[in-house]
Amino acid sequence: MRKSALAASGFALVLALSACGGGTEGGTAIGTGGDSGGGLFTSTQDLVQAATERTNESQSSKFTMEMDMAGQQMTANGEALYAGADSKMSMSMEMQGQSFEIRLVDKAMYMKMPDELASQMDGKTWIKISADGTDPLSQQLGGTFDQMAEQSDPRKTLEYVQQAGEITKSEETTLDGQDVTHYWIELDYAKISDDMAESSGITKEQAKQLADKVGKLPMELWLNGDNLPVQVSMDMGKIAESMGAPGQGGSMVMKYTDWGAPVNVEAPPADQIGEMPSF
Repeated sequence: MRKSALAASGFALVLALSACGGGTEGGTAIGTGGDSGGGLFTSTQDLVQAATERTNESQSSKFTMEMDMAGQQMTANGEALYAGADSKMSMSMEMQGQSFEIRLVDKAMYMKMPDELASQMDGKTWIKISADGTDPLSQQLGGTFDQMAEQSDPRKTLEYVQQAGEITKSEETTLDGQDVTHYWIELDYAKISDDMAESSGITKEQAKQLADKVGKLPMELWLNGDNLPVQVSMDMGKIAESMGAPGQGGSMVMKYTDWGAPVNVEAPPADQIGEMPSF
């Protein structure tokens, strides 16, 4: 049960790290659409194209996240530059009563350890995971950095929307005091299961079995007047239930602000980087 719950949480985190944005191919149209002209999009292809163009222009944002998955609650906030393999991200996270800080920069990931672990690292507070690292974590995860950088890019989820999404409802409304367009979207998990399997550390066969149980994932997306994502929410209760954690939550809300603001993310000082304690 615990292993399934942790897998479900990892899957949710992958979705959370890629909570808005998009690609430029494929898509599922449900109307004629075209440029919304300040109104509502009627096709995922047109929605994704517009949001992607504006995200490409802005390139950066600040964000907050709240997630409840398989009985585990997590909150986070940070800032990011979305530039493919050159992406940078800094995120502070609270999970299970512990605080973490993660930085993605210079094709490596740095994680600041909680105090109880840092005390076992000869006074050092950070660990580094990279493609050329020789430590066990780097050997296990370092080769996936390009993938992690891609998943930290918020345009990735709009790529999922374009590949597997269908707009079921939309409205013009307000959110946090600004005018927005609000879209209800269903994601056909089977169409993105291989991609999500690779990202979340489960096999393709496991992903296929999960897709058979999950079916459609409900998602909501809010765009501001410039067609930039300002909020994404996802109901992942079916994922938690399918992975052995029924009735233990399955929700994620992510908000974006300060699009286009400068981002300052640097690697920690070398003398503060140590090795993960062995257990």
